[in-house]
Amino acid sequence: MQFFFKNFWPGITWWCFILVLTLAPGNYFPKVGSFWNLFSPDKLIHLFIFGVLAFLLLLGTSKQFRAVKNRYTVVLPLAVTVFTGIITELLQAGLPIGREASIYDVIANFTGCFAGYIIFSFFRNKNRENVLAN
Repeated sequence: MQFFFKNFWPGITWWCFILVLTLAPGNYFPKVGSFWNLFSPDKLIHLFIFGVLAFLLLLGTSKQFRAVKNRYTVVLPLAVTVFTGIITELLQAGLPIGREASIYDVIANFTGCFAGYIIFSFFRNKNRENVLAN
């Protein structure tokens, strides 16, 4: 269990941070309405926090399961990230916290997940090149 936590504590901590941030009462955040607001700073924040979550979970999984084929270590962290992005929006709609669900937030969350995967893949491939060069 200690070895598991060693590899996943950054991702778990960030996941908890996302839950606190996305489920905070709505009177602390501005309202977003139209499609053009898809490119607002709010959406960039969604992209960033879910990109970091995907990256940290992918990193923890790759460290934990070094001997497992690559595609298996990618599917679960990305699924957790996408699921978290959808669930937080559904909770915002369902809980009496003064927040509204937004399809644009879900799109930004998914885009962040994909961006985290791209960045993780870039660094993973860069490390493989360095290992092969030495």
